[in-house]
Amino acid sequence: MKEYAILLDTTYCTGCNSCAYRCIQEFRYHDQAAKGLFRTFVQINDDGLYHKRCMHCIEPDCVANCPVKALTKSESGQVLYDAKKCIGCQTCVRSCKFGIPLFDEITKKIVKCSMCAHRTGQGKLPACVEVCSTGALQFGEYQEIRAKAKDMAVKNNLKIYGMVQNGGTHLFVLAKVDPATFGYPKVPAKDIKKGVSMGDLPAMPMAIAAVAIGGLKKLSERRALVEAEEKDKEPKK
Repeated sequence: MKEYAILLDTTYCTGCNSCAYRCIQEFRYHDQAAKGLFRTFVQINDDGLYHKRCMHCIEPDCVANCPVKALTKSESGQVLYDAKKCIGCQTCVRSCKFGIPLFDEITKKIVKCSMCAHRTGQGKLPACVEVCSTGALQFGEYQEIRAKAKDMAVKNNLKIYGMVQNGGTHLFVLAKVDPATFGYPKVPAKDIKKGVSMGDLPAMPMAIAAVAIGGLKKLSERRALVEAEEKDKEPKK
């Protein structure tokens, strides 16, 4: 199974939103789009163009926190959503550091990019990449796209977003200035190899927190038992 990623070079983006229109056609979500709910959309701000689309995190908070596994991480790196399993609790909406999942109050489901997994699985490009007329969007195998993003950033003196944010993503954004200045969320960097930092504990799944608490309780109980046994072995005065 190949692992994929998307490279977005905002210096080539014109803000035409062809990607958004093509996405709507591909997934037939015209009613949701009419309500402002998009899988991808280009917002033109004063300092740059903000593409609101799923970052497809290496370790997605939405996947880790979904209580019914409606969100899953595929081997290809794409974060997938199963509307049939979704119970509309909006846990993903609250846990996503990038503010990506959008909740539809009518259907009680979310709207989120899948990086066109149904197309890429057939060897096709994501619909948005296919329609981009300026080449601002590029798609390929993860390691190749990642290396290309770093190389372009050095050669063209550009900033990269998505390389370290939240432990890394499968969407790399290149810009002349820090993307956080024109719409991208200020998400702290995290080294996933070193695990979750203390500052991320509130976002941990309840199951993991329960295991941690249970482990500490057992350790305390075991320590008390050992101390009691040692005390019994002491010679009585």
